[in-house]
Amino acid sequence: MQCNAFDGYDRLSVTAGGGTRKIPLGQTESLGMVSISCDGVFYEAVPWTGSMEWDVDCWGKWILNGRCTSGKRLFEAEVRATCNQPGVTLRAPTQNDGLAYFCRDSFLADTTLSLWALRWDDDAKDYVRVDGPPIIDCATSKQGGVEVGGGPWWDTWKATSNMKQPMRSLVALPYKVSRLRKKLGIP
Repeated sequence: MQCNAFDGYDRLSVTAGGGTRKIPLGQTESLGMVSISCDGVFYEAVPWTGSMEWDVDCWGKWILNGRCTSGKRLFEAEVRATCNQPGVTLRAPTQNDGLAYFCRDSFLADTTLSLWALRWDDDAKDYVRVDGPPIIDCATSKQGGVEVGGGPWWDTWKATSNMKQPMRSLVALPYKVSRLRKKLGIP
């Protein structure tokens, strides 16, 4: 899902999605992300900096939640969209059939975005929302872009990002090196 036309916001955009990919040795993994740009600040929840989960109907409802628990901006984001329009069926690449009508899109989804800062709670031994108002409190739009396609979109799909090792550590390495350089004052 994607939206960059939120009511009352001039500079707010969100892109979120989930999918399954093949990895070596015949295995697969589910990956997802939520990325938000708000007034020039970028928020990214991806498997190597936190967690991501989604609940998507075969058509009509998308709920994506992401948490970033690593880095300088700790946050939780939730994006919800509903679409009562039938959408447009489009061709998409498939593994065995080349381009096939295997995807449905619409830019008429009712979309809501919320974003909260997180902090570590010693008692809960987990990250919790910071007291006070959220960074973004239910920003809304009637111009969200939504899509299903590729599979398993023919049924409700609930999943949690689960990037396997050693890929997770390798992808996170540049983030860790960048933080170390900043701590040491190395440009």
